Amino acid sequence: MAFKFEISDYIYKYCNSDLPDDEWYEENFFPFIKRKDNDIWNRLVIEHRNARTIYKIFEGLQAENELLLAQIKTQIIMYVSIQEEVINYILFKLYDETNQVVFELTHREKLTRISIPETSMEKLKKELNHDNKDIIPCYYKQKKVKKNTIKYENKVKALVKLELIDNDFASDLITLYEFRNTVHLEAEMKKGFDYNLKIAKLAYRRVEGLSINLSKKIPS
Repeated sequence: MAFKFEISDYIYKYCNSDLPDDEWYEENFFPFIKRKDNDIWNRLVIEHRNARTIYKIFEGLQAENELLLAQIKTQIIMYVSIQEEVINYILFKLYDETNQVVFELTHREKLTRISIPETSMEKLKKELNHDNKDIIPCYYKQKKVKKNTIKYENKVKALVKLELIDNDFASDLITLYEFRNTVHLEAEMKKGFDYNLKIAKLAYRRVEGLSINLSKKIPS
């Protein structure tokens, strides 16, 4: 059953009272993304507004104990998702593989087997022997890896190499991602992370901090 109009209207007004207006987002929220990809930017704005609205609902409830835990986890998930999308956008859309840092991030040296004639293989077997194991001729080759297999930590460190953020900021982003990845109960209990308001506020601040830092380094 829905709230009465008077109640829902009050909640909407309460939640929207502290939300940034459109002008703030236009000027302060990843403006370099807005100029180049309005679709992605709009989605980031929606996620940020939703995160702020959900926080206000929990704040209005004066969440404690189990509800407070739900508030903290929700904030971490939503804000870290924004951070991750921005980092992916910078590395894989704003920059590309012509940049050495991005190339090193997206490529790995992998052993590639060489197909050689059987007579040549027989000669190799005569000359080389290791514990009676088969010899497979191969060489190292740079191969592109799938983007979804690249560790988040390495993506963040790539931003440091590009001189877009410093090491302290990178450390916060990596820590927040670790908290985001332990929202499953088994992982949370195994690692023993303390989900508290301090880490939730850090997740919130690092979104705006990321926008400020990157906007100074990346022209709109």
